[in-house]
Amino acid sequence: MPDLDPETDLEIERVIRAAPEVIWRCWAEPDLFKQWFTPPGVEVIHCENVLEPGGRAYTVMRLPDGTEMPGDGCFLVADYPRRLVQTDAMLAGFRPKSEAFMTVDLTMTPVEGGTRYHAHVMHPDKAARDSHLEMGFHDGWGTMMEQLDRLAASL
Repeated sequence: MPDLDPETDLEIERVIRAAPEVIWRCWAEPDLFKQWFTPPGVEVIHCENVLEPGGRAYTVMRLPDGTEMPGDGCFLVADYPRRLVQTDAMLAGFRPKSEAFMTVDLTMTPVEGGTRYHAHVMHPDKAARDSHLEMGFHDGWGTMMEQLDRLAASL
């Protein structure tokens, strides 16, 4: 796993009250993914997560004003049920894209009471990292992880 670069990277971690296999389901099953992936007011209207190296990572979110935001990327690593690495620098099949905002390295480590869910979010430069912080990275991702915790704990 790559070292954290404080100039370009962000990280966030929570303990989720479920086993890694349950969290994996929350990524793999579109009906589950749609329930936790966005903060309140934002809706996932389409999701296609093919959890394998080169598999598509595609999400369309609808903002409260009706704006739709598609996000198309690729999974680089899918080590069931412990690690997912996803990037928007590539499309499915490892096809390069002209622009990239981030690569996310998620690890799911069993601990007493559930799973340590750790996200290491790498950006191409400091400006992208700072932009992500200004968008509310910690609050937004923290909210998503709390929603994932409630959903996964209920399964």
